[in-house]
Amino acid sequence: MSQNCEEKFVNTKIWDLFIKRFKSETTAASYRSDILEFCRMTGKEFSRADESDVREYYTRMNEQVKAGRLSRITLTKKFRELHSFASFLMEQGTYMREKEHDPFYPYLKTMQKESALAGSVPVEDMDALLKAASDDRMTYTILTLMYRAGMTSTEIASMSGESDIVEYDGRMYAVLSGRREPCYIPDDAWKILSEYMDQREICGTLFYNRSRRPLNAMYISRMMKKYCALAGIRNYSAQEVRNSCAFNLFSYGATDLQTARQMGRTEQQIRRYRSTLYRDNLQRQAADLVKIHIEKP
Repeated sequence: MSQNCEEKFVNTKIWDLFIKRFKSETTAASYRSDILEFCRMTGKEFSRADESDVREYYTRMNEQVKAGRLSRITLTKKFRELHSFASFLMEQGTYMREKEHDPFYPYLKTMQKESALAGSVPVEDMDALLKAASDDRMTYTILTLMYRAGMTSTEIASMSGESDIVEYDGRMYAVLSGRREPCYIPDDAWKILSEYMDQREICGTLFYNRSRRPLNAMYISRMMKKYCALAGIRNYSAQEVRNSCAFNLFSYGATDLQTARQMGRTEQQIRRYRSTLYRDNLQRQAADLVKIHIEKP
C-alpha cells in the first residue's frame, strides 16, 4: 500500500508483513480492496476501528444485500477478510489487545456459510492450496490440470503419458478416455505439465504412486486432504477443484457450449455452474484476473 490514501488507513509495514502469506497478488488485491472499503466507510485507520464502527459497517452493507446490490456470500467474504486481517493485527499486538476476539468475528459466526459457493474452491483458498503443494511437482501438476483444464481425477489417473498429448494449431490437447473430443490444456497448465513429464520416471501411467503403480480416486482424495490441511483451509474435494474450472470459464464469458466442451459435459449438465455469486467473489479484481493462470512452483 503505497498511495497516500491507503497509508493513512493501514500501516504499510504491517500490511507488507501480512501479504507475505499470499502467493498471488490477486488475493492480496482482494483483501486490500475490502479493507480500504471498510476504512473509507468508517473514516478511520483500521487499527482504530471499534465495535461500533463494525456494527455500522455491517448495517450499511446489509442494506445493500436487502436491496439486491450485494450478495450475501460476498458480504461473508468481506467479513472473512476483515476478520483475517484484524486477527493478524491482534497477533502482532497492535489491535484490541484486551479483547479475546476481533469485532468482526461475532458477525462472521452468524453469516451464511459458503453454501452458494458449494462445489467450488474460492480463489484465495485455491491459491493457498497451490502454495502448499508447490514442493510436490506431481501434486501441483494434478491440481493444475483439474483447476485449469477441468479434468477429473479418474481422467488424470488414467493418462498413459506423452502419447495422450497432441498438438493442433499451436495448442496442446489431452486425449482422455471417455471423451468424444480432446481436452484443451491452457498454456500455463501445459508449461507445468511438460516440466513434470520431463523429470518423471517412465511408468505405465503419467502419474504414479511411490510403488510406481497407477493412481486411483482414493489416492487423490487422500492427497487433497493432506494438502488442504497443510494449506490451512477446509477440506475440499478433487471434484470441487475441477468444478472451479467451469465456474471460472462462465465468470469470464464462456458460453454453455464452450464450457461443456472443455469439461466433457453436456450443455444441460454444465448450466448448474452458472453462479453469479461465484463470479462476484472472483471478479472483484477483474483487471488482474482477465486471464487466470497458475505460475510454475
